[in-house]
Amino acid sequence: MDKTQINISTIQPSIYTIIVTYNGMQWIDRCISSLLESVLPTHILVIDNLSTDGTPDYIEQHFPQVELIRSEQNLGFGKGNNIGMQKALEVAADYVFLLNQDAWIKPDTLQVLVNAHKSDSEYGVLSPVHLNAQEDGLETKFAEYTGPENTRGLLSDLYKNSLRQVYTTKFVNAAAWLISLECLSKVGGFNPLFPHYGEDEDYINRVHYWDFKVGIVPKAQVTHDSIFSWEKIEHHPVRNVIFNLIPLANINHRYRSAWLLFLKKSMDELSTLLLFRKFKKFKTRFKAFWQTLKQYKKIKDYRQNSLKPKSHI
Repeated sequence: MDKTQINISTIQPSIYTIIVTYNGMQWIDRCISSLLESVLPTHILVIDNLSTDGTPDYIEQHFPQVELIRSEQNLGFGKGNNIGMQKALEVAADYVFLLNQDAWIKPDTLQVLVNAHKSDSEYGVLSPVHLNAQEDGLETKFAEYTGPENTRGLLSDLYKNSLRQVYTTKFVNAAAWLISLECLSKVGGFNPLFPHYGEDEDYINRVHYWDFKVGIVPKAQVTHDSIFSWEKIEHHPVRNVIFNLIPLANINHRYRSAWLLFLKKSMDELSTLLLFRKFKKFKTRFKAFWQTLKQYKKIKDYRQNSLKPKSHI
């Protein structure tokens, strides 16, 4: 064998890690330090959404090896990540790893995720297991995703101590996603219809449309210091619009059918709220209903754009 010949199996994959920050000083040191300690090296790109707590200055001073982009406005989670995903496409990185600012990985997390993808390239998105901040249990929302309705077999195999390398799941949130280049090239970036929250659900819908699988890798771990409050979300006017947009933007369903179902469900819900004199919630849901109607053409345009492979995000 020619000594100059390269053994492809020994070549490390190129991984573009993207972190969108906004006032993340309490987490940023653990977040970035964990990536620098990764067994598998990764290029780290931070897009800062106009933080006011000194986050970008701290990164510049303490992590000069990190590529930092200072946005002149708060782009939100999706648009911020799209900047990094476009850069990853331009350099043809093998993988994109999206990591929340309030999360940090184990040294072998990226290696375990990449190994899982190499074993089955049909997975477009792979997620590690999300531990809570104390690392004494699962993060609250992630625990819901491990149930049998969403991730078949994981809980029973865990009980039997016979875990597989990866488990197909219907959904896992985007706190820590490894996305393959092939998947990114077809699905593209996050839908700008969703400023914050809902963008990961829409993305997973598009991943499924392009016939990629989504998986949870049980031997890969991330710590996610998440604080979730359903009460705050339930009555938030913008979030209520997002609840409406997710099924309407879902390209796995016919557009006309999605709208007919949305109209029927909305009329039933609003009538019920009035009947039971729940005026506060009626006001919130009616405003969301009206705001959704006004986005009819925008939703249609984004759906059509989602049907094409992406060379540009």
